[in-house]
Amino acid sequence: MSKREKPIMRILLVEDDDTVVKVLEKGFIDEHYAVDTAKDGQAGWQLVNTFDYDLIVLDVLLPKLDGIQFCQRLRDSSYQMPVLMVTALDSSNRKIAGLEAGADDYITKPFELDEILARVRVLLRRAQAPIIANLTWGDLQLNPSTRDVTYGEKILNLTPKEYRLLELFMRQQSQVFTRSVILDRLWSCEEAPGEDTVTAHIKGLRRKLTEAGAPTDLIQTVYGVGYRLKPLDTDGASDEASRTTQSSKNGKRASNHQMNGGSARPTNQPRQTRQQQTQTALRSLWYRVSAQHHDRLAIVKRAVEALASETLSPDLYQQAYQAIHSLKGALGIFGLTHGSELARAIEDLLMEQSPLSPQQQSQLWELIEALEQALVQGPQSSKALLPPSTLPLLVLIDDDPELSRQLTQAAKAQSLTVQVFKHHEHLQRFREDVTATYRDRLKTAAMESPAPQGKLPDLGIVNYSLENADETALSDLSALINQIPPLPVLVCSADDSLVNRIKAARLGQSTFLHQPDVAQILSWGTLLRSQPPSSTTSFNILMVDDDPHTLSALHALLNPWGIKLNTLEDSSSFWQILQETSPDLLILDIEMPEFNGIDLCRVVRQTPQWQHLPIVFLTAYTDTSRKHAAMLAGANDFIDKSLANSDLLTRLFYQLKRPHWQQTIATILDPQHLTPHS
Repeated sequence: MSKREKPIMRILLVEDDDTVVKVLEKGFIDEHYAVDTAKDGQAGWQLVNTFDYDLIVLDVLLPKLDGIQFCQRLRDSSYQMPVLMVTALDSSNRKIAGLEAGADDYITKPFELDEILARVRVLLRRAQAPIIANLTWGDLQLNPSTRDVTYGEKILNLTPKEYRLLELFMRQQSQVFTRSVILDRLWSCEEAPGEDTVTAHIKGLRRKLTEAGAPTDLIQTVYGVGYRLKPLDTDGASDEASRTTQSSKNGKRASNHQMNGGSARPTNQPRQTRQQQTQTALRSLWYRVSAQHHDRLAIVKRAVEALASETLSPDLYQQAYQAIHSLKGALGIFGLTHGSELARAIEDLLMEQSPLSPQQQSQLWELIEALEQALVQGPQSSKALLPPSTLPLLVLIDDDPELSRQLTQAAKAQSLTVQVFKHHEHLQRFREDVTATYRDRLKTAAMESPAPQGKLPDLGIVNYSLENADETALSDLSALINQIPPLPVLVCSADDSLVNRIKAARLGQSTFLHQPDVAQILSWGTLLRSQPPSSTTSFNILMVDDDPHTLSALHALLNPWGIKLNTLEDSSSFWQILQETSPDLLILDIEMPEFNGIDLCRVVRQTPQWQHLPIVFLTAYTDTSRKHAAMLAGANDFIDKSLANSDLLTRLFYQLKRPHWQQTIATILDPQHLTPHS
C-alpha cells in the first residue's frame, strides 16, 4: 500500500449474490472505504494472501470454500483482522458455528444497509484504536497507556465502562454525545442495552468525579440532546490549550479518526438526509439488478409447478431453494421488507419437498403472486426510512380553561399544532385517527400501502373535571387513552389530594403535575413525546414457549404493529439467544421442558445487565401460587393466555414503553438536567 496522507480502511467483501455485492460495495465506497470483492471462498482466500485488509465481510454459503471454513482457515493462519459474517441462514446453530470459527460479529439477512455500516464502523474502531498520550481537561487527567485517571492529586477508581465513557468525552472534548451514540461507541452489538444504562453510568461517573473534588457538572447534560464535558471557564485560554497533548503523528491519527466517524461527522445533520441519499442510490441500483430477481422467481415458479405434479427433480429443487433463499436476503437490503417476508414464507413451504395439498398449493401461488407484485413495484420513494413520527401528547387539564388557553397560545408560538377536544366524541374520533395513522405508517414501512395522508396534532388538550368524574366516565376515558398505540399523557391539576391523584392514576400510564405552568407542561411534554431508542427501528421481543401454536399466534398479533418477535421453543438455548437478541421485553411460559419460566426469570434478574428488562409471564396457569412465584422471581406482569387480544396488546405495550417513561422522568429529575449551560 502506498503511503497516504490519510489512511483508507480496506474491506474485503466475499459474497456470491451480485445484487447484494452491488448494494454493499456502493455503501462501503460512500463511507470512504476501499473495497475488493470475491464471488467464492477460494477467490477470497487468494485476495487475503495478496493484500492487507482491515476487515472482511463474509457470506456463509459460498461456492468452493464456505464462510465457516474460510474463517477457520483465516484464524489458523494467524490473520487477526475482524470478520463480519453475513447470511440469510438465521439458525442459532449456524451463528454459533460462525462465531466459534473466529467471526467477530454476525448479521442475518434481510438487514438495513445502515445497520451493517454501523457494525462495520464498530469493528473497525475496535481494531484501529489510536495510541495517544495523556488526555487533559483542566485538573482532570487520563492516561490511555496506564488507564490511570486522576483529578488533581486524587486517583479515581473507575469501572471499565466508566473509564471508556470518560475517555470518549476527553478524546472529543467539544462534542455533545447522545445516549444512542454512546451506546454505539461503548457497547457491543450483542449487548445492546437500553439508554437507561447510559444514564446510570453517567450518574456513577459523576459521583466519583465529585468525590475526587471535581465540580458536580463537569459532565454536563445538554438539554434534549445528550452529554459533554463542561467548557472550561478560562480567561482567554483557547480550547486547544487544554486539549490532548500528543505527538504530531498521533495527532494526525486522531484527526483521521474524526473524519472516519468521530466529531467531524456533523452531529446536527439530520439522519433523514443520509437515509434519503441511501434510498435514492438503492432505487437506482434496483433497476440494474431487478431482472436477476425476476429470473430467480421464474425458477421458483417452475419448481412449484413440478412439485404440484410430483415431477420435481433434485436439481430443480436445489435451484429453486437457492433462488428463493437469495431473494429473501437481497430484498430486505433493498428495503422490500414485505417482499423478503413473502420469500421467507415460500421458502418454508418449499422445504417440505412433498406433494402439496390443494390448500398449500393455493397458499403458495398467492405468496408467489404477491412477491411478483412486490418485485414489479420495487423500492418506492414512500419507503419509511425516516424514524416513526412522534405520537401526539395528550394533556388533560383538570377544570382550568385559562391554563388551557395559555397552553394553546404558547404551543402555537413554538410552531406546535394543537387540537382542543371539547366533547368525548371529538376525543373518540381523535383516538381513531391516531390508531389508523399508526397502522398506515407501519404498512407504508412494509411497502403494503401508499403513504398516509394528513397530520396528527402535536398536542391534544382535554378540559376534564376529575372531581366530577364518576367510575364510568374514568373507565371510558381510560379506554380511549390506552388503546394501541398508548399515548403519552400529562394530567395537570391544582388539586393535590390523594383522592384526585387516585382518579388520575386510574386513567392508566400518565404523569401527574400539580399546578404546573405552561413552560413546565411543554418541557415535560417534549421529553415524554420522544421515542424510545431503536436500533434499528422497532421494539424487539423474545418469547420462550414450547407451544409453537402460541408462538405463531403472538407473532400474528404483534406483526401488524411493527414489533419484531423472536421465538424460542427450546429453553435450553435461552441464555445464548437472550444475549444475541437483546430484547426490549421478555415473555415466558411457566411450565416448559428442560427449564421452567420461573428459573429463567430468576437467572435474568440475578444478572446486572438484565435487571431492568421487563419480563411478562404469558401462561394458561392462573393459580395464585404460580402467580406469586412468578412475581417473587422478578416478573413485571402475569397474563392469562385467554385474555382478549386487545387487552394483551395494551399490557405488552405498557411494559415496552415503561422503561422509556422511567428514563424520561429520571432525566427530568436529574439535578444535572437543571444546570444552566454556559
